[in-house]
Amino acid sequence: MLWLQLTPCRHPLEDVSFSRVIRDSKGGLMRLSLSKDQKYRVYTRLADIPPAAVDAVLRYEDHYYWQHPGVNALALARAAFGLLAGKRLMGGSTITMQVARLTYGLETGKIGAKLRQILLAVQLEWNFSKEEILEAYFNLAPYGGNVEGLGAAAIVYFHKSPSELTPGESMALMLVPQNPVQRRPAQDNANFTAALYRLESSWHGRKEHAPLRVFGTNDLPFAVPHLSTELLQQQGDNQLRTTIDPANQKRIERHLRLFTARQHSYGLTNGAALLVHWPSMEVRALVGSADFFNNDIMGQVDGTRVRRSPGSTLKPFIYALALGQGLIHPMTLLADTPRSFSGYDPENYDGSFRGPIGAADALRTSRNVPAIALAARLKNPNFYGFLRNSGVEFLSDENHYGLSLVLGGAEVTMRELAGLYAMLANKGVWRPLRILHATDHEDKALPLLSPEAAFVTLSMLEDGDPDHQVRSHGGTVLPLRIKTGTSNGFRDAWAAGIVGPYVLVVWLGNFDNKPNPLLVGAISAVPLFSQIARELAASEPMQDHFTRPDHGLNVEYIEVCAATGDLDTSLCADTAKAWFIPGVSPLAPSGVFRSILVDKTTGLRACMPQDGRTEIQTWEFWPTELAQMFARAGMPKPEPPPFMPECERKDLQAGSPPRIVQPKDGLVYRLSLSNKGNESVAFIAHAEAGVKSLHWFVNGSYLGSRAPGEIILWKAVPGDAEVRVVDDAGRAAQKRLRVRAAQ
Repeated sequence: MLWLQLTPCRHPLEDVSFSRVIRDSKGGLMRLSLSKDQKYRVYTRLADIPPAAVDAVLRYEDHYYWQHPGVNALALARAAFGLLAGKRLMGGSTITMQVARLTYGLETGKIGAKLRQILLAVQLEWNFSKEEILEAYFNLAPYGGNVEGLGAAAIVYFHKSPSELTPGESMALMLVPQNPVQRRPAQDNANFTAALYRLESSWHGRKEHAPLRVFGTNDLPFAVPHLSTELLQQQGDNQLRTTIDPANQKRIERHLRLFTARQHSYGLTNGAALLVHWPSMEVRALVGSADFFNNDIMGQVDGTRVRRSPGSTLKPFIYALALGQGLIHPMTLLADTPRSFSGYDPENYDGSFRGPIGAADALRTSRNVPAIALAARLKNPNFYGFLRNSGVEFLSDENHYGLSLVLGGAEVTMRELAGLYAMLANKGVWRPLRILHATDHEDKALPLLSPEAAFVTLSMLEDGDPDHQVRSHGGTVLPLRIKTGTSNGFRDAWAAGIVGPYVLVVWLGNFDNKPNPLLVGAISAVPLFSQIARELAASEPMQDHFTRPDHGLNVEYIEVCAATGDLDTSLCADTAKAWFIPGVSPLAPSGVFRSILVDKTTGLRACMPQDGRTEIQTWEFWPTELAQMFARAGMPKPEPPPFMPECERKDLQAGSPPRIVQPKDGLVYRLSLSNKGNESVAFIAHAEAGVKSLHWFVNGSYLGSRAPGEIILWKAVPGDAEVRVVDDAGRAAQKRLRVRAAQ
């Protein structure tokens, strides 16, 4: 007894390391890791082991377990008698004695070791309950190789949890711990099958009808490899249940694998995809690369976590912010014309400009200048602040990116992008993605867009193209609200959008940044997106959540002028319907359609109405840069007639002032010392329809006149200068110019 008092008694499972088990949303095994001591050992509560399995083990291993104090005197006597007869000391061990041997690593083939095992067993019984000791046995018993415990054995050998084992499978595992080397479960292990046959015959007098299907450690699943690897690298619980839907995971893996196989000869060898159930924010499928095991494509890199240029996939959020800040409605007229933003001269993917274009069309066709012009007008928050609030982790501060953010100047992850699109579906409320099931988990919810702006933005992404529609299980036709993205240099092709209750994001590219002219969102990513979307829709009933606004949403479907987006359609021949946010959407007219007085005799504009001599006519007053684009497109817009000579200048001043496009905002012009006095700066301005001449002044000195859109040159001198331009109606604009000598 003195020895027992001096020996500290620890719990049998204290300091025992266990494997980590990762399961999908249906409970299927995704990954089983090794414990720290390189064992497959899964912690299993006694309550999770079927009573039938417990009873079978006790019947086979220790019939009097619940009665003895840790040792079975009769069994020990039989073992001792065998030892006296010259046989090896074995047998007679109770389950408690086996737990003592496993806990303390005892070699019990000799009398001294056996006595210590007996004493430790009594000590365990004194300090812990029968249930605790039995639970320890089911977690420590050897089941062949590096498999320990019933939980791991059930997973490894039968791909089941202990509660799912059949009576035959429980019986097969029960006989292994007595001789785990020879009876290791395997269909080609004669010792295992013979022992199982003898046991079944002695208990049932027959063998099970169907032979058991036994797996091995090499057959363990390695599903969703990028996500399961990520989770194993993190600290956390040993039992993890993810939100992955195994059916959708396999669908997307198959589509990505087949797509890249078909496009392999064209150099499209890798991609990634992410599927998010936006009502719950659960990640239902995550494919980080086309082939996890392909080193040629760096397949173990997780494409859903790496930062890539998103191209134009962020543009919907510029329009959403602009809608919420009252800058536009879907038909607001925007200018897609050459323009400079602080020295930044953006172009469109196709190298052309379309002139006047409605906001919805500008978004769907991904025009760059309108998006950048809108982003420059955003306030509280601006675009950078909005993205930062939406979980985008920028690598640099706002000044580093400027307006290049609009065209993918800052890299984002696919997960961040999916979260943004889910925010549109969730009425402007941003919530983090969920990868693990957690009953007590409360999502952080941030309302970053108005519900109305989110709804209208999604409606703007719907293009009515039959190729961008899918048929749900049950026959419902669903529009695909997709936005594409192409990074600078053709290194990333994106398609992101909403399919029923899902946000789907796909990416094609190369992790080594190798460019490919086919890495264009509309060319390569959209077909893959559509293929996945069709199968997703066909696999389950879906409904479209955004065809009509929810009850209480402050939006109206109103008639506007198709050409300008003006709410006043009295002067407009063609009208269209658009969503409008009362109290928020802009009301100011574009000023393009105007009623003017025209003298019937001369055709000139009159200043005052005169009975019988003047009439009211409707004319289009397009700014000169847009009028020039109409003319280049073969649709010249006639200029309004000039005023009659007797009209005074004050009658002419209605309308917009000129707009200086050169010199550019925010630039400092540098003069070369070697060419001092001979360098010129070009001035250009546009004006509204009807303006014939623009008069230029520098620091109050008259420089000359030119027609709108024509260049006038000024010989630059160092210093600050005020450039002023006045049209022939007296309307003026000015800009500050900075000229410095080169260092």
